[in-house]
Amino acid sequence: MKGKDNLSDGEKTGTGRKAVERQTELGMIKVDMEYPYPCVPPPEIREEKDGKLLIITASHTFRIRNGKMEISPVLYQSCMHPEKIHIDPVQIRIDGEEICFQVRNQQWTIHRSEASLVEILPWEAKIKKKSCIPCTNCGRCSW
Repeated sequence: MKGKDNLSDGEKTGTGRKAVERQTELGMIKVDMEYPYPCVPPPEIREEKDGKLLIITASHTFRIRNGKMEISPVLYQSCMHPEKIHIDPVQIRIDGEEICFQVRNQQWTIHRSEASLVEILPWEAKIKKKSCIPCTNCGRCSW
């Protein structure tokens, strides 16, 4: 794969967080190593033995197919145990002629020729208060 890591694991970005950046076919992808909540799986950039590039990041939203689809990390908070919070990051696997995006159990694949059409936008973990209307009987309010 072309491109090298621009920052080492120990360097800090302008936000004060450790990060690694990598130039890819999609553009510059940043992988923060510290987030306000744990990532499952943890963030990383790794070249695998078979030449595939694996990037796991919760720093970006990826807009593909001319804005018809947005792929972003998911901030998960248990409704039964609100103290349990984690981030499901975007996993990107660049392999030969395909680029595969995965979040949780959903997967999207684009051809390598479409890589220049992907927009990379910043993403930040923010908890949003959910409405209890209509009630789903989740038990959160001990009703």
